[in-house]
Amino acid sequence: MKYPTFFGIDLTSTEAKPSACLGLDGESQLVYLGFLTGNGDIVALLNFYSPQVIAIDAPLSLPLGLCCLEQSCPCEPKFPRKNRQCDQELRQQGIPCYPTSKKTFIKDLIYRGIELKTRIGREVKQVSQIIEVYPFASKARLFGKPVPRKTTKQGMSFLRDKLGDILPSLKPYSGMLDHNFCDAAVAAYTALLCHRNKVDTLGSSEEGVIVIPI
Repeated sequence: MKYPTFFGIDLTSTEAKPSACLGLDGESQLVYLGFLTGNGDIVALLNFYSPQVIAIDAPLSLPLGLCCLEQSCPCEPKFPRKNRQCDQELRQQGIPCYPTSKKTFIKDLIYRGIELKTRIGREVKQVSQIIEVYPFASKARLFGKPVPRKTTKQGMSFLRDKLGDILPSLKPYSGMLDHNFCDAAVAAYTALLCHRNKVDTLGSSEEGVIVIPI
């Protein structure tokens, strides 16, 4: 029997651009760190580890009423709000997030996230949960606000230090942790906290939820 693992995926909008993936065991020890390209590669990795929880940094659902995000399609959202309920609840907490309406600029990422979730659910064995996470929201809960921009030198130093505190097994790899791996690490840690029932869920099961640490 395999030991429990928990994976975070910092998904990119296209399979041509590698996605950072990171895995932890139940004791918060690092078990995997790497970049993967295609959805097939990600599925193969997850099949090898059979994680208990997989956390994906990408929207994994559409607003109720929408079948797609194409302007030419007549489908319309069920509610007048521009985003999903979970997105609205994040914003009410002072945490900005990407739009999930038809006017979104991350359409390709949303499509890929939904496709990957469906494929994992169909092809990966013994996965108990696939959750949507938003690392910026997780960082705000774990480390407090303000969270420095991850694209700055100050922001990267902040993230490496904070991640080293909660995940000491990452310290030997600190020098190679770019902001993509940091987001994957935060996602994986959120997956582990989800397994321990130490998370809040925003949104509704009917439309989709975002999982963030308590």
